[in-house]
Amino acid sequence: AEALVRLAAVANGRALALPEGAGKAEDLQARWQAVAAAALVDPELDPANLEQLKAIFNFVEAVIISCGAPDSFDVYEVCFETITKIGFTLRGHSCKEALLRLLEDVHEVYDVLLSCVETYEWVQPGATGLLRLWMLQVLFAVFGNSLTGLSLMELTDNDVSGAVSLISFILRCEQAPFDMQAAAGRCLVQLTTADSVFLSKIDAGSEDWQNQQIAKLTGMLNRHVNGLIKGLIQFDIVDAFGRCICQHQMSHSRTDVIVKHFLTTIHNSLLYCSENQKKLRQHLATQSTIVQDIMIPYVHNILPALYDNPACGPTLLEWQNLKSTLQTFVVVTFNINVFRPHLRDADMLPKVCEVPNLMANVSMLELLIKLAINVDFSKGPFCDMLVATLQAAFDRLSAENQARLKRRLVSEQSTRLPFARSSVKAVELLGFCLVSPDGEEATAEAAASRQARKKHNWSKSKKKARRRKRLFALQATGKGEEEVDEAEGDDEAPGEEDESDDDDDMPPLIPADGWESSLGAADEAGVPSKALCQLSGAVMRDPVATPEGHVFERAALEDWTTEHGSNPLTGEALAMESVVDRQDIQAYIQGYQMQMLSAAEIAPETFDAQAAAEPSAPAPPSAKVDTGPSLLGDLPSLSKPESPTQKKKEKSKIRIESRSVVECPEDMRCAIDGKVMTNPIKSPFGHHFEKKTLERWFQNCGSVCPITQKPLRLDECELDSEMKKRIVRFLKGQA
Repeated sequence: AEALVRLAAVANGRALALPEGAGKAEDLQARWQAVAAAALVDPELDPANLEQLKAIFNFVEAVIISCGAPDSFDVYEVCFETITKIGFTLRGHSCKEALLRLLEDVHEVYDVLLSCVETYEWVQPGATGLLRLWMLQVLFAVFGNSLTGLSLMELTDNDVSGAVSLISFILRCEQAPFDMQAAAGRCLVQLTTADSVFLSKIDAGSEDWQNQQIAKLTGMLNRHVNGLIKGLIQFDIVDAFGRCICQHQMSHSRTDVIVKHFLTTIHNSLLYCSENQKKLRQHLATQSTIVQDIMIPYVHNILPALYDNPACGPTLLEWQNLKSTLQTFVVVTFNINVFRPHLRDADMLPKVCEVPNLMANVSMLELLIKLAINVDFSKGPFCDMLVATLQAAFDRLSAENQARLKRRLVSEQSTRLPFARSSVKAVELLGFCLVSPDGEEATAEAAASRQARKKHNWSKSKKKARRRKRLFALQATGKGEEEVDEAEGDDEAPGEEDESDDDDDMPPLIPADGWESSLGAADEAGVPSKALCQLSGAVMRDPVATPEGHVFERAALEDWTTEHGSNPLTGEALAMESVVDRQDIQAYIQGYQMQMLSAAEIAPETFDAQAAAEPSAPAPPSAKVDTGPSLLGDLPSLSKPESPTQKKKEKSKIRIESRSVVECPEDMRCAIDGKVMTNPIKSPFGHHFEKKTLERWFQNCGSVCPITQKPLRLDECELDSEMKKRIVRFLKGQA
C-alpha cells in the first residue's frame, strides 16, 4: 500500500501523459484493498478481483512506458518496487501470470534501463538508487528460486551485457538477500553456457530446419560469448564476487556457494575462443590476490568434510566441489602465470593428496598432475613429496586405469584441460604417466582403436545429457542437471548414482569434415588439427603464429619463451615481440566451437548417433550461412510440438535513448583489459590505460608495459584529461 501511495504521488508529480485506459492514480488504493482482501480468502483471485489486479498492472505499465526519460530513475524505482511487493504478497498462479505478462510488455524498457543505469552510475555513482535491486527482485517474485540465466536473457532480449551488469550490482549490494545473491551467481554461471541463449524456434516442418536453427544459434552464441566476456571485465565481476564473499565471510556455507559460482564462471569464460580472450587474461592478471584471499581458503574449507569421511567419493557434494575447483585451478594456472607462485608455495596440493580415496580416482589424479605441472611444482617447497605421492598413486592403479590416465594426458589432450609443457623439469619428473600406453603409440591403428573404445564407452555411459553440456570441458551449474537428465530420458534407475570418474568425458564429436579447408583434418577425437596448439595439444583460445608459421596458444608460448627463449619446435631463438595474432584462425575456432555447442542444444541425438555407427560426410546446408559449414547433413526430425504464438500487445513507442558503457569506442578503453576508463593515463608508447589497472599490473606483473613488454614505470605516464572529457561527453551526449 505504501509503495502504491508513492507511485501515485510520483506519477501525479511528473504530470505524465498516460494513454487512455491506463486508469487513475487515485483508484490504486481502492483496487489494491479489494485484491488484498480477496487474496486472504483464496490465493487464486476470482475473475473480478483479477481484473482489479490487471488494472493496477496496466497503470504501472503506462507509467513505465510513458516516462521515457532515462534519468527518471525515481519513477522507475517506485514502479518496480511496487510490482515486486505485489508479486511477493500475491501467491496465486494467475497473479504470477499477470505479473509475468506485465514484464513481457515492458521488456524493452527493462532492457534499455539495464544499459543506461550502468552509464549513469559510471558518470554519477548512486544516481539510480536501488532500481537494479528491485529489477531483479521482481524476477524472484515471478520465478522464485527457479530463476535461470535463460529467463534473464529472454526478458532482456538476449542483452548479455545488461544481464551481467544486473548480476554484478546484486553481488555488490549489501541490501540484497543472500538467496538473491546466490541465484545471481548461479545465473551468471548459466550465462557462460550455450543453453542460456534465448532462441526463437523455426518451424520444424521446414526443410533443413535443424541446420537453420544451428546456424542461427551459432551466430547468437558468437555474439553472446564476446559480449559476456566484455561484460565480465567492464562490470568487474571479480571485485563483485570478492565483495559478496567478504559480506558473508562469517558463514562458510554461504561463502562456499558464492565461491563455487565465481570459480565456475572464470573456468568457463577462459575456455571459450573469443576475440576478448587476451583482455580477460590480462584483466585477471591484475587480480592475483584472489588466489590467497578466495581460492586457497575455499579448498581448505572443503577438506575437513572429506577427511572425516573415509568412504568419500564422486557422489559426495564436497568431492564434486573440490573437483570443480581443481578444474578451475588447472585452467587459470595455464592461462595466467601470476597465479602460480601462490598455489605452488602453499600447502594446498599436499593437503588435497591426503583426501581419502582421491589418489585412486583417475579424474582427480589427472587434475592434480596437470595443476602440479602448471604451477611448476619442481621449483616449490613440496617437490619431492609430490613426486613420491603421485608416483605411488600411479603405481597403485590397475593396469587398465594406468592406461586410462595416460590417454587422458596424451592422446585425448585435445578434448581435455590444458597443461603447460614449458615446465620442462616438472614434466620430466612426472614422465612416468606422460607417455602413451604400451601398444598405443601414435599409429593410425592405435588411434582407430582408441576412437572405437571411446564410442563404445559413450554408448554405455549414463547421464549423457549432463555430459553433452560439458563439451570443451565446460562446467555446468549443479542445480538443474538432474532435471535435464530426467527430461532427456537417460537410462538410469531412480536413485541410482553414476559413480564413474569418467563423468567429465566429452561425447564423440560430430564429424567436422566441412571445416577442413579452414582448420585441417580432424583428429581421432573429432577436433580439427589446426585448432590445436602445437605445444600443449589443446584447443586454442588465443592463437599466435611465429615468423616460421608455427601456431601456438598465446599463454603456452609466452610461458615457453619466458623459460627458454626459443621456438618450441625448431629450437631457434624466439621472442613474443616477433609473433603475430592469428585472428583468422581464432574466428574459425570460435565458429567451430560455437557450432558444436549449438548442435548439442538443437540436435543432441546426433552426438549419440556417433557411437552407433561411423557417419558419412555431412551434406552441405540448403542455404549459405556465415556460421561455418553444416555439421549435421540429413537428420531426423525432433518432432517437438511448437507452442502456439501469442498475440503481442500493442505498446506505445519506447522513447528512452542512451548509450551503454559497453558501446564505448575502443580508444576509450584501457589497453590492458578493455574496460572503459575513468582516470585515463597515457604511456610514452602512446597506449592509454586506466590508472588503477596499470598500478595493479605493475604490482603483479612487474614494471613492464603490458602491450610492448618494454620497461615502463608509472611516473613515465601522464594523465590525459582530454580523453576523460571525451569519454564523459560520449556517455552523457545521448542522455
